[in-house]
Amino acid sequence: MINWIYVIILGVAVGVISAMLDWPFSVSISIIVLFALFSIGYMYYIAFASTNLLKIKKYIEKHKKDPMLNYILVIENGTKEEELEAMDHIIAHYKQPVIKHTYEMNRAIRLNDFGRAEHFADKLMDTPNGPYGKASITALLGNRDMAKSYPLKKAWMNDAVDAQLALVESDIEIYDQSAAKAIERAKGLQRYSLYYSLKKAKQEHEWEKSIKPCYRLLIR
Repeated sequence: MINWIYVIILGVAVGVISAMLDWPFSVSISIIVLFALFSIGYMYYIAFASTNLLKIKKYIEKHKKDPMLNYILVIENGTKEEELEAMDHIIAHYKQPVIKHTYEMNRAIRLNDFGRAEHFADKLMDTPNGPYGKASITALLGNRDMAKSYPLKKAWMNDAVDAQLALVESDIEIYDQSAAKAIERAKGLQRYSLYYSLKKAKQEHEWEKSIKPCYRLLIR
């Protein structure tokens, strides 16, 4: 989001300078508009295209009042209970059905409530989130063939599903390879959230016992 305090300060500064130099009003407005457009462009670059985790984290921390961005910070540092609470805030805050259904699905998966997760995935099948949710659910249930049968729109989704299958199969080498590919192919906020969710999933999994892990989907 634009920092309007900076815009106001810039407007005042440009106004003073234009008065001193007798600039046309159109020049002053053009400078302010260009600054605003640059700010918006930079914001979208960080959120959707950046591969620099440090810059992405700085952006997230600056806007952590947003429930979805706060949730990403909780994934990095919080407990499972704090993650569930953060998802509850997203579901309560946003009115858009796609966001609500996505995080209801994510929450159910985090609780291993796959029946409820599939219910919300069905509501999302006209978006990239639905097929990815279905693939993730079937992967966590150990159904490799079905998990790989869904057409996934984004390349990182296929690698993330491979990582989920590797967790169920307790293949740490394949997990590391698939997780690295998913992170490399993701950009912006998705890259940051994948990095920490995959790291946490590996830490939570009991590799020797080959138990099914709790895993959260992170879709922007």
